Amino acid sequence: MNLVDVKSRRLLPGGIASLTPLFGVVFILVAALIFAPEFFAPSNLSNLSRQVAILAIVAAGQTLVLLVRGVDLSVGATITLSMIIVARVSEGQNDRLLLAVGIALIAGILIGLVNAFLIVVRRVPPFVATIATTVLILGVQTAWTQGVPGGSVPTALATVGTDRWFGLPSPTVIAAVLLVILALTLNKSVWGKWIYSTGGNPEAARLSGVPTAWVIASAYVACAVLAVFAGFLLGGYIGYVDAYLGLGYDLDSIAAAVIGGTSFAGGVGGIGRSTIGALVIASVLNVIAISGAAEWLQLVVKGVIIAVAVAVQTTQWGRRGG
Repeated sequence: MNLVDVKSRRLLPGGIASLTPLFGVVFILVAALIFAPEFFAPSNLSNLSRQVAILAIVAAGQTLVLLVRGVDLSVGATITLSMIIVARVSEGQNDRLLLAVGIALIAGILIGLVNAFLIVVRRVPPFVATIATTVLILGVQTAWTQGVPGGSVPTALATVGTDRWFGLPSPTVIAAVLLVILALTLNKSVWGKWIYSTGGNPEAARLSGVPTAWVIASAYVACAVLAVFAGFLLGGYIGYVDAYLGLGYDLDSIAAAVIGGTSFAGGVGGIGRSTIGALVIASVLNVIAISGAAEWLQLVVKGVIIAVAVAVQTTQWGRRGG
């Protein structure tokens, strides 16, 4: 597979698969009109945009590792650990926030490097490796907090999580800027071409001079760092820290990427499309919550959406020889 082939797969997925996320958005809007008209209230849309922004950041990182034929199940634990670090190091004081943020980012980089070492050097399957990293993070977290994670979020970070910029929630603005930069980097840079070629055909990419081991490692580090950024926004918005802060973001981010058209086989997908997938996931959960449906229905509906998305994407790419 040459770079032209990779580029065509990246930009022109084609067929009904490329429209699946948009179909999902339209379906949700119609369902909301029928079952939960409160969905369109300005206050709810504002809260929804925050939820989508945070999930989209995590899904962007998940997209990177899926593009290189991986997966990262440690993002939820990374989100929680990042905010525990911020709360414990800053002790709720604004003048210690930068130090706390810096340490949290270093922790994110180390988590990404641990995943990369297990997957690239030790050749552990990504699923197993990132579960092992999750257990490691939980162990460190429990030992440090004595099983009682918590603490105060500095007011400066809480302001970033709850403020409004240009008439929009600040997390939405921050996520939009971050995702645009990441999308441009992925589509225009040499690193982005390496990501797609490594996922599309690792052996051909290696023989073409692409440093595939470094590319895979960089994807896992970027994924962990993006999870840390999402943790900052989530913790700032919620205003407190507990052991369940990042719960569910691992599976939700995978779901968002897959719904957006990112392939588990690697080399196919993009940041914009996974952002639409994040919109679908967050909107579905929002509509279910507003309609007063039982909690278990969230899992059922989410599972159905993922199954349909995977089936459509797999069928379409199989027909195209992907």
